[in-house]
Amino acid sequence: MNRLDWTEIALSQIVRHGATVLITQSVVEGSAPREAGAKMLVSDDTVIGTIGGGNLEFQAIRQARELLSRPDLKHLVQDYPLGPFLKQCCGGHVRLLLERLTGDDTDWLTELIAQKTRPGRLLLETRLDGKPPRKALRSGHEFADIGAGCFLDKDGSVLSNARPDRNTCAAHIEPLRAIPLTVMLYGAGHVGAAIAHVLSISDFPLRQFDSRKEFQARHIEPLSEPESIISHAPSSAIHLILTHDHDLDYQLTRAILTRNDFVFCGLIGSKTKRARFIRRLKTDGVPEAAISRLVCPIGLPEISGKAPHVIATSVAGQLYQLVSETELQASASRTEALRA
Repeated sequence: MNRLDWTEIALSQIVRHGATVLITQSVVEGSAPREAGAKMLVSDDTVIGTIGGGNLEFQAIRQARELLSRPDLKHLVQDYPLGPFLKQCCGGHVRLLLERLTGDDTDWLTELIAQKTRPGRLLLETRLDGKPPRKALRSGHEFADIGAGCFLDKDGSVLSNARPDRNTCAAHIEPLRAIPLTVMLYGAGHVGAAIAHVLSISDFPLRQFDSRKEFQARHIEPLSEPESIISHAPSSAIHLILTHDHDLDYQLTRAILTRNDFVFCGLIGSKTKRARFIRRLKTDGVPEAAISRLVCPIGLPEISGKAPHVIATSVAGQLYQLVSETELQASASRTEALRA
């Protein structure tokens, strides 16, 4: 499941089944199949998402379905030592938060879905001590850096231990990024199709464009006015340029670099193509600082090969690396701002 799409899935599961259990892997110590923050939804006959599979997930599903039969319980906090208890060779320790969601939870789920249009980071607070409201949204700036989440004491302070005694945990806080970075993909040829296929199972919202009529079907948008498309693109977007036409590639590149509020501008091609584009960009008066942000060739340099599926895999890895670096920088900036 993506960053916030579990909210919509949870609502549909409540409508269909009357109740569903949201499992959040809130703490990971040592090695584990999935990271902290991973989620899944479990209903009577449905499992959506994953916390890593194996015996951990098998036991979590069993426990979730037991929780479904317990209307007197709203949540459970469960610790699993993966090696000694579950016989998994990862050897780490995870803490799961299991929550039974019913029709009583539709209001906060609906509110959270609405936040998809709000930029920036949010915090979702879950009360574990029975105090209302059970779920609440808080500003992303209230805590400097809580990683994938933390537990709060009764006075609202962060418990220093990453996995504190469950009896001392009054609430759980987890960060949510409301809007994943949008990928603007220009080109629907062999490489463009391969990238779109790989990103279709990713966190990234994708818009794909092509100027050729034979590709303007399904979800591929026309690329008849490149500068207009760029001017209306969302801020902080990822742009991948790989059309069949070098002049069109250049028009897109110049428009993106001139706008200069992008996160990534990647151009498919060789070092020679990059050098030619840079000469034209300088001639057209594009600032040096903007030109320096052009990435060409695209993809992780450690992955060689020019087959479409290889390039697509390499580009997807590069984008996830980019997101990780961006989130680390944002976290550091928040921490510095609070220290100032």
